[in-house]
Amino acid sequence: MNLRTDNLIKLDLHGIKHEEVKPKVIRFLEKHWGSGVEAEIITGHSTKMKGIVLNTLDEYKLSYTIGRMFEKNAPRIITWLE
Repeated sequence: MNLRTDNLIKLDLHGIKHEEVKPKVIRFLEKHWGSGVEAEIITGHSTKMKGIVLNTLDEYKLSYTIGRMFEKNAPRIITWLE
């Protein structure tokens, strides 16, 4: 599910099979590429899903943070689509 507020877009990966994650993240990144917004990718607590998302962001050479400040075991990854 894609959600958008003014300067924040979200991709929620809950319920997505691991083999579907990378193509979904790629479509999301390419759809919003160059928009200058903050993107939040909700992974849940799955280590495998986080790894797939982080590897994909690395392939696109995007910087990211895992979670928000003070969030322990964060279920989300934040990146910027400049």
